[in-house]
Amino acid sequence: MVEYWRSTALPGVEVLEARHSPREWRVIPDSYAVVVFRTWQGRACTRGQAHAGRPGLAFCNLPGELTIGTPHGSGSFDVLQLQAEILEQWLDEQQPSSVRPDWAAVMKPISEQLRQRFSDFCGEFRPSASAMQVQSRLLELSELMIGELIQGARQPRAMVGPPLRGAARMRECLNEEGLNIDLETLAKRAGLSRFQALRAFKQRYGLPPHAYQLCLRIHHARRLLLEGVTAADVALRCGFADQSHFNRHFKRFNAVTPMQYARAHAPSTRGVSARRLPSEPSVESDPSAFLACSDR
Repeated sequence: MVEYWRSTALPGVEVLEARHSPREWRVIPDSYAVVVFRTWQGRACTRGQAHAGRPGLAFCNLPGELTIGTPHGSGSFDVLQLQAEILEQWLDEQQPSSVRPDWAAVMKPISEQLRQRFSDFCGEFRPSASAMQVQSRLLELSELMIGELIQGARQPRAMVGPPLRGAARMRECLNEEGLNIDLETLAKRAGLSRFQALRAFKQRYGLPPHAYQLCLRIHHARRLLLEGVTAADVALRCGFADQSHFNRHFKRFNAVTPMQYARAHAPSTRGVSARRLPSEPSVESDPSAFLACSDR
């Protein structure tokens, strides 16, 4: 099975997922491409050389270069395709001007952290994901990809000064208009690059902007449910893709479905106490507790 995924929130980015594929691949990509092997093993030929592919390795291709992938049996892998301007923008935001978009190697061992982050991003790159979520996840992935796969890349420095002050402005924007705002718009409001915005917010508040945005959505959803709004309408008004998407996230935070939550808080007419719900003030069990924390 082979699936392609795109998102209007990330123009110039495509994900290909191949599962248990026995086919030989012959491609000439028009973009940069990184292949991370899950179970695939075989030979990848490009630029006149043959390379042995296996789990734990990443295959890095250049635009316009013919690649022939011949498997040993069937196997699975993920592919992230990036238009040149995407990779150049990453480097401009994260690295000195001397670092160019050159792969350190065609076939390169990668860390478990990069492998897991790559897999997570490909799994989340779906129509149901918010713009903030996929943009943030890709930037988080980009930092690891550049550090491990780009020739001459350096470790980014910790954020200080204006970027951290900009994170407070980002939090204000999220609280004022944050249910559907995307990372690029949020970064512009704070006067930061997208990469600065992501790292500064996470450094200051302990979680990325899209996770904070999800807390906001769940917080608003709780209030609407208590007002008697149906779960379907709550999903629409709080920026979820559909009701099942809303139900899944709501239950992850609250351990009960939206309907169970609304019923448990409804006035009792028979003197029977409502069902006990999680009450620990954490991001997972009570996003409103996190949202109410002082910025200090």
